[in-house]
Amino acid sequence: MDASLEKILVTLVIVSFVFASVIILSIGEAPITREEAIEISKGSSLVKEGLAIAYSVSVETHYYNSQRIEQLREWHQNEIFKNVPKDEFWEEKVPKGHNVWEIIWWISTGIGGYAIIVIVDAEAGVIITEVKGIGLD
Repeated sequence: MDASLEKILVTLVIVSFVFASVIILSIGEAPITREEAIEISKGSSLVKEGLAIAYSVSVETHYYNSQRIEQLREWHQNEIFKNVPKDEFWEEKVPKGHNVWEIIWWISTGIGGYAIIVIVDAEAGVIITEVKGIGLD
């Protein structure tokens, strides 16, 4: 009786392991972390230029899942944006179903400063777009 119970338990463990492995492989790679997105954004030419002249720096991040990206796409379809080319919006550059990190670098030059916005694809780990933002007085 003990031998058959042991066989059942071993079989159950093996089946569970195989099932968990299949599930993990089917999910694919997890989105990159906030820290990884910040590191990737440091590769941006605008960020490199900003860091070279910065007196001080602060970083702000926002994570947008694919559902939020779709909401933003719909919002940009509204009346107010009809005459603006769609490719000017970073949301249009994001592949369908992908999530993104928006990294905002606040660059202080001691006397004023500016913001740099870098959008990183959370699945592919690549910079989608970068833009020099508002100036700070």
